[in-house]
Amino acid sequence: MTEYNGTIASVDKAFDTLEYLRENGKSSLSTIATDLGFTKSTAHRHLKTLESREYVVGDDGSYRLSLRFLDFGEFTRRRHTEYQLIREKVEALAEQTNERVQFMVEEHGRAVYVFQQSGQHAVEADTYPGKRVPIHASAAGLAILSKVGSDAVDEVVSRHGLIRLTSKTIADRETLDEELHKARNRGYSINDQGVIEGLRAIGAPVTGPDDEVIGGLSISGPLNRMEGERFENDLPSLLLGVTNELELNIAYQ
Repeated sequence: MTEYNGTIASVDKAFDTLEYLRENGKSSLSTIATDLGFTKSTAHRHLKTLESREYVVGDDGSYRLSLRFLDFGEFTRRRHTEYQLIREKVEALAEQTNERVQFMVEEHGRAVYVFQQSGQHAVEADTYPGKRVPIHASAAGLAILSKVGSDAVDEVVSRHGLIRLTSKTIADRETLDEELHKARNRGYSINDQGVIEGLRAIGAPVTGPDDEVIGGLSISGPLNRMEGERFENDLPSLLLGVTNELELNIAYQ
């Protein structure tokens, strides 16, 4: 096997294939080969190997991802014992606020949705468990960053930059540092339309018994409901109370 930049070329090609199917859905062998710059024989070998391991499904000359990845994702969530407690709080908060509530963790410098629940009046959005977004753009992500050291923030910014998702997304380091400072002082972060135009959110970090960051919990809703006393006092107070209770339950479970 050929190695480059510390990676194995054939493994990279296999994952390129999987990521291609993730982005493009069911695709033919020739389309996959052309778009990825593989020869048809190379693409065929990778696809047949992935099919034999049940990671892709061959269907009338085309290929798609299999549900094997659902098994991996759910296994990953279940191996964290504290996640069941967090899931319950996400569901309860969504019911209580009628908004969309999510729990996110940091992985490879990005924020990953682990749980999400929509309340009765929640605005639908293109987010789901497993989706990754720039960590600086979301309230839960900012909450996580507010609890880590400046070296860790430096590493995230150096690796991924400050990608702009909307005109409101934090896009420079000075503004990011200001927002993280505010989040540390008040105990919660604010995302003002950084991921989706017209959507605001507040987030709070969830920490473990040794003050390690487990993730971030956030409540999001449309501008007309995320303003005034509700946004400035009621929801932050509720969120901080829930995260405090959650951290106590995690510490003594």
